[in-house]
Amino acid sequence: MASEYTADNIEVVAWPAAARKRPGMYIGATDDGAGPLHLLLAIVANAIDQILLARCAHVDVRVDADDFVTVTDDGPGIPARSLVELLEQPSKPPTGDEDRLHVRFGFRGPGLPIVNALCDPFEVETVHAGEQATVAYAAGLRRDSLRVSAASRPSGTRVRFRPDPQIFQGTRVPRVELTQRLEDVAYLLPARALSWSFAGEGATGLVARVRAEARGALGEVAHHRSDCTTEDGPTVVEVALAWRTSPYGQPAQIHSFVNLQRKADGPHVSGLLAGVREFLKIRDDRGLEGLVAAVAALHSDARYVIQTKLKVANPALRTAVTEATLTALHHWAERFPEDAGALRRRVKRR
Repeated sequence: MASEYTADNIEVVAWPAAARKRPGMYIGATDDGAGPLHLLLAIVANAIDQILLARCAHVDVRVDADDFVTVTDDGPGIPARSLVELLEQPSKPPTGDEDRLHVRFGFRGPGLPIVNALCDPFEVETVHAGEQATVAYAAGLRRDSLRVSAASRPSGTRVRFRPDPQIFQGTRVPRVELTQRLEDVAYLLPARALSWSFAGEGATGLVARVRAEARGALGEVAHHRSDCTTEDGPTVVEVALAWRTSPYGQPAQIHSFVNLQRKADGPHVSGLLAGVREFLKIRDDRGLEGLVAAVAALHSDARYVIQTKLKVANPALRTAVTEATLTALHHWAERFPEDAGALRRRVKRR
């Protein structure tokens, strides 16, 4: 017999708890980096609305090393009397002009109240018509009361937020995907209308390279660097590997270098793959969806298959990289046994 729904057994969830209870309905996946990207794109879209309306000349996006994101524009700002309503009422259009089309980049075009509900903190400072209004939220709830004062700077809006770690497994906005989206948009806007930057761009090492792209990695980045002597001479090998938590439809992504030059094929790549498959106990014909890896070799006597120097031909390099890969993964498995177990179960199901 079908269950009957009555006022007594229907749970009514108020805002913002409704968005936080089922975030996937509003923002998509919360475990692979796509959610934080959609949050940011929603804020950027609202600012670009103002460019399209000829009310704004420039929008700047900054992603900080602590996963905080700041979007700043020189548009008309938001009237103080409307600010709280725009941030707390899901049905309110962000620019206040209901008859206009609005830019939508993210998952179903999440509005400001949804972004607000899924961030901790979410801070807005805006200047409009000589008034500066500031308000701060945590998980969609007002943390500080609205403050209004005489403005000491030109009009514009600054939004600073961080995706809530209680909602998202990884709070960092994926750098590569964000750059691709913003580059596309920048070509469609007036010159210099959109800019973006990433704090910590000076970070070095293969671990930083992999971490920047492994959206919501299992555990941490596996890493090993070794100095060894092969039959071809001294060799330095470094590997870094991670797996995305949601791998489906994402083929293995491998950055590979020999003597500081990108080499997409060769014994260093086959050695890395051999080490991964040996660690996972899978056949050579099995795919490695969700893998993000980087391998670099400094070789004293790098030889090449043909004169164009596109492919290295040092067979001893393969063994050195395989050993380094296995060392990195075994140490990783010791530190993160549950993630290692989950990874092995995942590859066996395919």
